[in-house]
Amino acid sequence: MKKSIILKKLLIFTLFCVIFAVYLTEFGFFSINNNIKNKNLNENFVQTNSQNETNFSMPEVEHLFTHCLLVNPQKALNRSNEMSIHYDRDCLTTSEFEKILQSLYDKNYVIVNANDCFKIDSNGKAEKVKITLPNGKKPFILSIDDVNYDHRKMNMGMADKIALDENGRLCSIIDGKYDYEREFVSVLENFIYYHKDFSHNGAKAMLCLTGYDGILGYRTQTENRQEIDDAKKVVKALKDNGYYFACHSYGHYHMKKVSNKTFDSEIALWKNEVEPLIDKTNIYVYPYGENEILSNDKISYKHQLLLDEGFKLFCGVGDKHFYSYFPFNTTKENQVLFMDRRPLDGFSLRAHKDEYQTFFDCTEVYDSKNRFIPI
Repeated sequence: MKKSIILKKLLIFTLFCVIFAVYLTEFGFFSINNNIKNKNLNENFVQTNSQNETNFSMPEVEHLFTHCLLVNPQKALNRSNEMSIHYDRDCLTTSEFEKILQSLYDKNYVIVNANDCFKIDSNGKAEKVKITLPNGKKPFILSIDDVNYDHRKMNMGMADKIALDENGRLCSIIDGKYDYEREFVSVLENFIYYHKDFSHNGAKAMLCLTGYDGILGYRTQTENRQEIDDAKKVVKALKDNGYYFACHSYGHYHMKKVSNKTFDSEIALWKNEVEPLIDKTNIYVYPYGENEILSNDKISYKHQLLLDEGFKLFCGVGDKHFYSYFPFNTTKENQVLFMDRRPLDGFSLRAHKDEYQTFFDCTEVYDSKNRFIPI
């Protein structure tokens, strides 16, 4: 009798276990475990994505500019040199440029191409975009103004031209000889060779050209076919190595002082003489930072000419960061994408020590050995 009762209870217990197992399968347990597994997978996926995203940043882009370097500072900054005051104010020596690059690299700055910082919208206007970089890296544009090597400044402490040697290597010519160390193009090439992560997607410098005395040291404003052909070869080599071009006007005029008629002819000269050498550029860099976008609350005649020529990004000069739509006191239709550039030169090293601390220490960079004005 007792045995029969035990068997019955055992049978009931077994049946209960089977029913309970079915219940868990259908309504909860395995589903919960699957959810736990899925949750873990999702957490891993989110974590992986998060890790990837946190490895990139989109900070504001800075823009620094200078002029061709003082490759022979002893000569350039000698008080007997008629250009010494201008050189001291407007230029860097080779050693200053090298120290600035090193400091920028140490502070995690990366050279980017200005063309990657904007796009053209459906209305044909420039629209600001951000650059995505590895985490901690900070983008900056480097531009070099007046890369024409004015013949009036020959033998005064600057290079003669940018050139290609017998092997097609980019260099400069200084005092009639190939040089691979002192002008900005060689300094940049050498520095990036050893610090490849200093250049984002191969970007180097934006060369801001005029045309009144040719480009790059070649007198392309003349009918000299050899000069034009040589300039084209150098342009191609520069482009192949990550350099690109902007219009810095044809005659390096003060925009507010030149007449509309003269401005008309300046645009035509640029289009006829310089554009065929470098192709079109949609970046315009104002000489002296002077702009004339509006006149009587409307787009000025001169600015309309620039728009008609296809320029989209406009660059000025300022000692603080600015990259936005400008002017402020007008309609959105009249605004342009405008970027200020911080100057790198003797004057700025002396005057903007605090503002430039984020990039480098002006006192450490300053070439006190050759400059005649103390910092």
